[in-house]
Amino acid sequence: MHLCAVIAPTQDVAFMYSIAWTAVQLLFNNFFITFKEASLEWLTNLKWISALYYAFEGMAVVEFSGVSLPCSGGMDPKGFKFLRELLPNTRLLGLKAVQNGLTNPGPDCVADAGAVLEYFAFGRGFRATFGILLGYWLITHVLTYVAMVVVARKERR
Repeated sequence: MHLCAVIAPTQDVAFMYSIAWTAVQLLFNNFFITFKEASLEWLTNLKWISALYYAFEGMAVVEFSGVSLPCSGGMDPKGFKFLRELLPNTRLLGLKAVQNGLTNPGPDCVADAGAVLEYFAFGRGFRATFGILLGYWLITHVLTYVAMVVVARKERR
C-alpha cells in the first residue's frame, strides 16, 4: 500500500492502485475461492503475490495440524435441526440411517482436523510460512524505500 502511494502521480491514482492490490490479496488467498474450484487455473498463480494466502495458510496449519477431535457423542438435536435448516434440500438428512450416523456415530468416532489442510492443499509448515511472510514484508519495504529514493531524485532535478 505504501508503495502505491509513493509511485502514483496523484492521490486518486494511488487509491486505485491500492484497490487493485487489495483485490488481488483478497481474491487469491484460497479462502473465498479455493484454487481447485477456479475455472481459470492460470489466475491461481497470483496466489504467490498474496500475503493473505500465506497468512491464511499459517493460521490453518497452527490451528488444524495434528488435531483429532473426538465425535463419539454425536450431534445434539439442536445441531441436527440447524443442519436441516441450513441444507433444506438435502434428501440424505431425511434418511434414518444418516440421522443415526450423525447423532450416534459410535465410541470410535474421531474427526481428523488435518482434512482441512488437505482440502485447501496446505502442505507447508508454520516456520516456512512465517519465513515467507517475513521475506514478503522485507521485499515490500525495500521496494517502497527504493521507490521513495527514485521519486526524491526526480523531484530534486
